[in-house]
Amino acid sequence: MKNKPAVITLSLGILFALATVAFAFNVGGVSDALPLGAQAAFGLGGCAFALVVCGIFALVQKPTKAQIIEQTDERNVAIGNLAATKAFNLFTVLVPVVALVLWVLGQVTLAGVLAIIALEVAVFAAYLVFIARAQKTM
Repeated sequence: MKNKPAVITLSLGILFALATVAFAFNVGGVSDALPLGAQAAFGLGGCAFALVVCGIFALVQKPTKAQIIEQTDERNVAIGNLAATKAFNLFTVLVPVVALVLWVLGQVTLAGVLAIIALEVAVFAAYLVFIARAQKTM
């Protein structure tokens, strides 16, 4: 499926929109369960809007033949992979530092810091799995 990222983005946007409605109208007492239910509705609503807009634009965009050839050019693929690797390396350094700074400033609890670090560990594990799969296929 060529549009898999666009479909995933749009699906997440719809899921976030449903969660926004649940928090906004307190469906099933979900807003009462969280101390910041109203803030969750606004945050999820903003994320839902951004994801839906990005997903729709990604689905509507039809690349030209020249763009398809350019995207599959080995040099451009190598440049994209190098950029992704550098961004991931920056991500793995910045996330724990930002989590620590937020904790020190009192903007997030220790549980939040641990959740952020657990998320980073999960992403790094996925990175290792992707490398292992790529090595098997090459």
